[in-house]
Amino acid sequence: MPAILMIDDDKDFCGLVFEHFSRLGYTVTLAHNGADGLKLAASARPELILLDVMMPDMNGIEVLRELAGNDETGTIPVFILSAKYFDQGIPDLFTQERNFKDFVPKPVALGRLQQKMEAVLKK
Repeated sequence: MPAILMIDDDKDFCGLVFEHFSRLGYTVTLAHNGADGLKLAASARPELILLDVMMPDMNGIEVLRELAGNDETGTIPVFILSAKYFDQGIPDLFTQERNFKDFVPKPVALGRLQQKMEAVLKK
């Protein structure tokens, strides 16, 4: 099964995602801030990244752009997750980055997230 990296400062949500996808056979690595997430993305080279928008050190947009600008991580597909309300046009900002694949609002049904991830991973 694929390896995924989750970059999110919500440890409870990370735990739920970790348990769900680990039980399915995925290798799940967690980073609780943007800087650690960037380091892990470069070293672990996951097949997919789940990225929160609102984090204390770097926001998700900054992390997404850093990932996209790095030759080692620029092609890793990224799903943006956020519990914050966004104007419908805001997710369009993410589409400017080559590695952005989908915007998923929290709370998210993990089964639905899994379907979206598997569709991207099959390509």
